Amino acid sequence: MLVSLVMPTLNRYDDIDLLMQSLQRQTYKNFELIVIDQNDNNKVEEIVNKYKDEIVVKYIKSDKIGLSYNRNIGIEMAKGQIIAFPDDDCVYEDDTLEKVIKFFEENDNYRLYSCKTMDANKVDCFKKMYDGRCEISSTNIMDTLTSITFFINFKNDNYTRFDEKLGVGGEYGSGEEIDYVLDLLSKGYKGRYFGENIIYHPAKKHSKSKEKYQRDFNYGRGFGALCKKEIVYRKNYKFIKVMGYKIVRNIGGIILNKDRDYHDATIKGRIEGFRKYKL
Repeated sequence: MLVSLVMPTLNRYDDIDLLMQSLQRQTYKNFELIVIDQNDNNKVEEIVNKYKDEIVVKYIKSDKIGLSYNRNIGIEMAKGQIIAFPDDDCVYEDDTLEKVIKFFEENDNYRLYSCKTMDANKVDCFKKMYDGRCEISSTNIMDTLTSITFFINFKNDNYTRFDEKLGVGGEYGSGEEIDYVLDLLSKGYKGRYFGENIIYHPAKKHSKSKEKYQRDFNYGRGFGALCKKEIVYRKNYKFIKVMGYKIVRNIGGIILNKDRDYHDATIKGRIEGFRKYKL
């Protein structure tokens, strides 16, 4: 089975080298890397060209910034039965792809695989995720999936596309990967999560500034828009519980003055995103 790895990139260079080295070490070799370069220089092309003798790389330059927009460009170029979306600063374990392939070969009725993400020291600094194994559902998806950890086995189906309104560079600054998988779950795709398997991602950098407040607000808008799609348009009323839990946490954070700026920005964004998003 061919695996297509779709990777838009912007303003990262040294991290790409680390990803490429981890791909070079993969025990499963039947994959292609599709790089969509949003930079206005040739640094990324120079980096990936170093690996072209060992890794199948498709490189394209994009003149428009936007994560979902550029992932869709990569999807148009993909040839694999299985598709995934590594970040330009993540690192795979040597047998990541081998584990994915083995799972799909042994579980023909499953179409979605996901695992945990941690930093290089195996600390949950990027996102706290579920520790065990479980089925992936709309009510636990926030704890079992990130953009870099899921692999979709499309078999003979057409690829689905990302909602370009969602994600960094879009009208709503997050939620695109959760929306992508929720759409597949609504179509009957089954998924399994493996908390013992890891894809590495650097810890989030926290700072206090007007820029961070606006970024948190935009991310909140993305989650609100995602909730609107899932609850109102896909009519999955179970997701009300997921949204409610997030809102209650925000309210608690504001009352307890625990990272108050984050919770204030996020809850305002979530409410606005839910109110304003339209298909």
